[in-house]
Amino acid sequence: MSSKKSLKISNCYLKKRAYLLIIAAFFLFISSCAPEHKRISFQNNISDEIMEREYSSGSENAYYEYMLGSIAEISGRWQDAINHYSSALKHDPSSAHIKTQIAYIYLKLGNIREALEITEGVVKTHPDYLPALVLLGDLYNSQRRLADAILVYEKVVSASPEKTQALLFLGVLYAGNNETEKAINAFEEVLKKEPENIMAMYYMGSIRLEKKDYDQAAIHFEKIIEINPSFDAAHFNMGIISEIRDEITKAEQFYMQTLLINPHNIFARERLARLYLEEKLFGKAIEEFEEILKQMPRNIDIHQRLGLLYLQEKRYDNSISEFRIVLEARPDDIASMYYLSLALIELKKYDEAVLELRKIILHDPKNISAFLTLAVVYSKQNRHAEAARVYEEILSFEKGKPEIYAQIANSYMHAKEYAKAEDVLKQGLSIFSSNDELSFAIAVVYEKMGRFYEMESYLKQAIEINPKHADALNYLGYTYADKNIHLEEALSYIERALELKPDSGYIIDSLGWVYFRLGRLDDALKTLLRCLEYLKDDPVVYEHLGDVYEAMGNPEDAIKAFTSALQFEEKEEGLKERVEQKIQNLKLKIQK
Repeated sequence: MSSKKSLKISNCYLKKRAYLLIIAAFFLFISSCAPEHKRISFQNNISDEIMEREYSSGSENAYYEYMLGSIAEISGRWQDAINHYSSALKHDPSSAHIKTQIAYIYLKLGNIREALEITEGVVKTHPDYLPALVLLGDLYNSQRRLADAILVYEKVVSASPEKTQALLFLGVLYAGNNETEKAINAFEEVLKKEPENIMAMYYMGSIRLEKKDYDQAAIHFEKIIEINPSFDAAHFNMGIISEIRDEITKAEQFYMQTLLINPHNIFARERLARLYLEEKLFGKAIEEFEEILKQMPRNIDIHQRLGLLYLQEKRYDNSISEFRIVLEARPDDIASMYYLSLALIELKKYDEAVLELRKIILHDPKNISAFLTLAVVYSKQNRHAEAARVYEEILSFEKGKPEIYAQIANSYMHAKEYAKAEDVLKQGLSIFSSNDELSFAIAVVYEKMGRFYEMESYLKQAIEINPKHADALNYLGYTYADKNIHLEEALSYIERALELKPDSGYIIDSLGWVYFRLGRLDDALKTLLRCLEYLKDDPVVYEHLGDVYEAMGNPEDAIKAFTSALQFEEKEEGLKERVEQKIQNLKLKIQK
């Protein structure tokens, strides 16, 4: 080689060497300014085979491109890093390290297929290269290829038995693959080497918890809390164990401690909310779900739960808002439509409720709950004929529910279409002849139609079918008292009814009335005054009280009672004229 050419090569070499030193200095400056874990990561990424090799011109080119790739990687310029590492690989095609670095970049980019292909190639040619084995195990695990990941990590542990982290992860893989005993052995081995390894304890406790060995699980989690009181997952699992042991107060305390350590622990907050629901502390449950929504505003299930809780707590506007959010995300959510309709009904927004119920019926033409609620809404709007048609529509696909016949009849009665009510109930009784409610319902219809003997017959039939039918007992007893017949029998029926429903104001009124008919005026007065504690706005009770006062020779108090009855006269048809006549008659007596 000529001296000129030799000098040219030498100068070129020195310039390149100087440039490499500048690059290295720049890289060290960056790494010295970075956090400690990034410096360590960078140092681990430098291949010993590149650093220690005698540089030929080819290896210098590899090192130069490798350094540029490392700088690009630190800067987050992933594609530039791949390009530089690939260039380095051209100069050093056998480098397992560079190939593994490229695989890591593809993994960061989410290109699992490319990362896996490269890493499998590295392991095939360099079966003992630990960084590639570790990466391959992670890649298999990410694809839920647990058996393959286990085989790889068994090699890692075998090659580096002193590395407890690899052994720990192998235990996790065993656990994920339902190889419980192997997992326990791996964690126990970790704890032999590192007795206070919190993660090994945590996984051991988790396995024991899953195996329902709660006492052993608690020992591990309590030990973790003793070593590191700020380990929120240990507090959380102790909360679960306390729940299982039915130690609710302790469970609540553990969940609250979990949230004190980590306010973002959604699972602890949800478990705490469930505890409050079981204890019927709905306000506290609402607070927890509201906190969850602050962290997960798009969690539709939580919006739905909140909607139900607001409905439970009669916060109807809030409930409506939550169900609207749910339905915006899930337009076909029938349950949310239904609960939304209930909230709207409570706020007397009947037309909006009807729209929601009609949507349900459009999606599910045989949804009985929607039909029944729709009929109720129509009844609240005094649209009784429409309510009856809704019930009849139910009968077109559901004839196996006797209560439907009773509800149709009730709608017809409100509409004063008693003949139609009678027809429907007869249809029901032809199918359910031994149904006490249908017998009672048709008796009421006959009372409205003035057909006393048929009413009496069906009331007795209802009582024969169900001797504890308090309403039938009361109805028959009151009817006898009102007609002033069979008074001792009437008293017996009413007393039996009152035993079944001791706090029923209507039955107490019946008792007072039968006492009046029997001439037991003191008992009647005492009973009717007690009745007013239950029925303060019932005009019939005040009328009965007025009748008693009049019979006792106390016209002034009688007039006061009758006047009180007139304040609520709209509740009882025909009462106004009758009571006004009684007042007029009393005033004439007083004048005389």
